[in-house]
Amino acid sequence: MRKIILVAAAAVSAMTSAFAGGYLTNTNQSASFLRNPARDAYFNVDAAYFNPAGIGFMSKGWHMGFDLQSAYQTRTTTSYFTPFATGTVNGVQNAENGLKRFEGNAKAPVIPSIDLARIADKWFFSFHFGITGGGGKCQFDNGLGSFESQVALLPDLINALQPGAVSGYTMDTKVQGRQYYFGGQFGVGYKVTDKLNVSVGGRVVYADCNYYGYVRNIGVNVNTPSGMVNMPASTLFTQQGMPDFAVLAANRELNCDQTGWGFTPIVSVNYNLGKVNLAAKYEFKTRLRLKNRSGVNTSGLAEFDDGKKIAADIPAILTLGAKYDVKKNLRLSAGFHCYFDKQATQYEHKENHLKGGGWEILAGAEYDINDIVTVSAGWQTTNYGLGDNSDFLSDISFVTNSNSVGLGARVKIKKRIHLNVAYFKTFYTHYKKDMAPYDKLDQKVNAMVGQLTNALTQDAAYQQSIINNAASTPEQIQLAQDRLGVIQREAGAAQNVMGAVGAAMQAGRYNGYLNFHRTNDVFGLGMEIDF
Repeated sequence: MRKIILVAAAAVSAMTSAFAGGYLTNTNQSASFLRNPARDAYFNVDAAYFNPAGIGFMSKGWHMGFDLQSAYQTRTTTSYFTPFATGTVNGVQNAENGLKRFEGNAKAPVIPSIDLARIADKWFFSFHFGITGGGGKCQFDNGLGSFESQVALLPDLINALQPGAVSGYTMDTKVQGRQYYFGGQFGVGYKVTDKLNVSVGGRVVYADCNYYGYVRNIGVNVNTPSGMVNMPASTLFTQQGMPDFAVLAANRELNCDQTGWGFTPIVSVNYNLGKVNLAAKYEFKTRLRLKNRSGVNTSGLAEFDDGKKIAADIPAILTLGAKYDVKKNLRLSAGFHCYFDKQATQYEHKENHLKGGGWEILAGAEYDINDIVTVSAGWQTTNYGLGDNSDFLSDISFVTNSNSVGLGARVKIKKRIHLNVAYFKTFYTHYKKDMAPYDKLDQKVNAMVGQLTNALTQDAAYQQSIINNAASTPEQIQLAQDRLGVIQREAGAAQNVMGAVGAAMQAGRYNGYLNFHRTNDVFGLGMEIDF
């Protein structure tokens, strides 16, 4: 039960990413994207990110773009687990049917990005800065089922030792985190012919994350002749003469900062046929290792140990785009994105649980109402290659397939200044994952009891050595014998617990499911200036 705690802290490691793309890739890098996500073959200044080779087809001189976005997201897991029915979390009684809703809210009210481009006769240069991963703060006020489920087992564990002694559990919990992946991208391009441009460059990525959370005041409802009494679980274990069990229900806390640097090589090509423009870009895998600085980590999670480096690669991406000028005032566009997620190394090789890499299809249209106003709309579908009942998904970190729509307008303010306004809405599919048992509790209980049993075995050997030592005093021998009696009692209790839990699992009591769902709304405002 050392993991009764901040498994949820890892929840924020991917939860804050508010936009489409691979599991840690934000592809919305401008307000223009929000109003038409099929940007892969456009020549506007945001091509510094979407289509670096296309920059060369812009007018000579300097161009600048500045964008602000606001994103609001909910991440909801509806969990079914029978033992939840007896719990009270943060003072609120769980539903009696064992069904519980865990919701996290992610807010990113200010997401800035900037684009610069300089076009000469043959050479051209581009720069983009934005938040290419993460980008917000997320908070779970009532924790997550993945760690509450372990606390929820306490009544069963105690009742295995003393039938009918306990009727429920209580706990206080909270998890929050933030995650920002800042990306500074540069490109150098060359006009090979009047129709063909190429560009090479790269992106420097800096990750800055913080995870904080706790599980406190773990208690149990004890049935007494005078009625039900709530007391700390550690106190009950001590009263029952099992002090080593008591530490398993102690408060847990985590406060961990993670930082790291990475570099992404990028190559791009654009072929312009006039009415038809074709573009392609390849971003190589970003090797990223995050270093932990943990002020406190009593969570039992090695992932957050102070000084440890954690694998967090950003997947390689291939983008293909096409734009067709139907008329002078009407443009259609399409795009395809392929994410090589399975080749991006994650902590404990989580990427191996994916069935395949993610992909996206995008389409959009722009229409010039007049010389001042352009309206646009677009659609994007995202598939993450999850497969059925995927182990890649957990309430700690999940993505689901989605469809998104965007709409907005581009307005000429002055001759060389344009304003973009946009709204982007994502509709996520529900994903149900059946689990037998819930959240791999068999493995967690085996690990918990196994650690305790090993510790008791080692302690028993030590106490026996004191008893057998001719130099030991009578007082030392007596203390060792007393301690050995406690150890033997606790070892027997551990066996009883394993038997009771095993029987409950065979009976299906610990089976359950997770139903994953998200919502996402993004608002954008941007300005383009041609010098």
